[in-house]
Amino acid sequence: MDITGTHSVPGPRDRVFAALCDPAVLMRCIPVLEEMERLSATDYAARVRTTVGPLKARFSGRLRLEPEDGAHRYRLVAQGSGGLAGAVKGEALVVLEEEQGRTLLTYSLSVALGGAVGRLAVKLVQAKTDRVLAAFFERFTEEIDGDAA
Repeated sequence: MDITGTHSVPGPRDRVFAALCDPAVLMRCIPVLEEMERLSATDYAARVRTTVGPLKARFSGRLRLEPEDGAHRYRLVAQGSGGLAGAVKGEALVVLEEEQGRTLLTYSLSVALGGAVGRLAVKLVQAKTDRVLAAFFERFTEEIDGDAA
């Protein structure tokens, strides 16, 4: 499953990038995130709880941030397991461009699902992902706006 998008966030790129790397900010902004711990400057452990169609699942896994150009461009690599629910592997390329006091985030996600989650209709998984992304960007924009005030 591939997902691409662009979202404009208030504030300078460095502040937006710092917020994207802060587990406390992400906990407040990602609706399905139950727990997140920063293990190093580039590695995180996380637990996600979600419902997709009739399936309720909890996934535990790791996330690695691979900066390609500091706060301008980076890659996220994630891998998680949900027991009988299956497994998920994903990679995202994120580009941050500053323009007129705002930061434009352009992202390209590639996700591979296995197990019960993988057998669900792709449209169900896609719809859930779209809702989570929309909620994240709404909350993240409020978070950044609140920091600026």
